[in-house]
Amino acid sequence: MIDASDLMLATLHGRPFSDPDWPFELKYDGFRCLAIKAGERVELWSRNGNLFNGSFPEVVQAVENVPGDFVWDAELTVDDDTGRSSFERLRQRAVTKTPKNVRAAAKSDPARLYVFDALSIDGADIRALPLMERKLHLRKSFDNSNTLIYASGIEDEGKLVFEHVKELGLEGMIAKRMESTYQRGRSKDWLKIKYSGYGRPAALGWGRK
Repeated sequence: MIDASDLMLATLHGRPFSDPDWPFELKYDGFRCLAIKAGERVELWSRNGNLFNGSFPEVVQAVENVPGDFVWDAELTVDDDTGRSSFERLRQRAVTKTPKNVRAAAKSDPARLYVFDALSIDGADIRALPLMERKLHLRKSFDNSNTLIYASGIEDEGKLVFEHVKELGLEGMIAKRMESTYQRGRSKDWLKIKYSGYGRPAALGWGRK
């Protein structure tokens, strides 16, 4: 059974680059999230094995509404008033537990799930497929909404994507080898390039990409 220990992790890389064999994705300041749907059961797990369901019911509902069974790899975020990911608002959502406060927080600071990979679709383990084939299966499985967003990435133009990162003041970007399979643990087939000008609160143990 697939669980949070199976997540593929990116290796830190020093500088942006461009390569036609690598797509580049924006790096959001959120919690890494493994979204599992089996029948009517939905579970949202952090990288460190924390269950997010109670604090993010709107995300659970959005995943529940997607047909079929699947396991997705994603980033859970809450945006600030400028539309950028806010780790502080996300952290507050994560520690909100009472149903009344959770409902209020979901309205004032709604969460989003940026889905960038699939480990399983319709009960079939697809981790041995190349990245772009997995993303094709993923793209066909749901439509974008205010809560669920497909993270596509841009091929070749890593340096251009990183300029976009700096203009928007984002955390960084993730480069992924196009032909890479989904591998458990740290891999050089996924590289994270951080923007040194980005400021954020210290991580509090929930687990990031």
